[in-house]
Amino acid sequence: MKYSVEKIFISVLTVLSFVHLAKAATCETSNSSILCNPLKAESFTGFLEVVSKLAVEIGIPVAVLFIIYAGLKLVMARGNEDEIKKAKESLTWAIIGSGILIGAWTIMKILESTVKSLG
Repeated sequence: MKYSVEKIFISVLTVLSFVHLAKAATCETSNSSILCNPLKAESFTGFLEVVSKLAVEIGIPVAVLFIIYAGLKLVMARGNEDEIKKAKESLTWAIIGSGILIGAWTIMKILESTVKSLG
């Protein structure tokens, strides 16, 4: 059972990590000799917006999946103290990772507003 849950979890993460590649494949021009800007950003602030949005769109679902996975590990521990300790450690690191993601997004928004105010 443990092997199959981990296999499903890794499969879901793999699928989610490639979802955003489809966005980069689209191009509005019909001229095939022109390269399209996959980021759709014309300035540095636009680039920051795209990067922060992409990080949040990918990071939040991954963080939620890790928290769910840690919860599953806690349930599957069935009272085994070593397994409960590992599950709690996984949950702690999932929450720390979520905090880092939110902190990075906040820093990106602060940088974005600072650069916009400078010019």
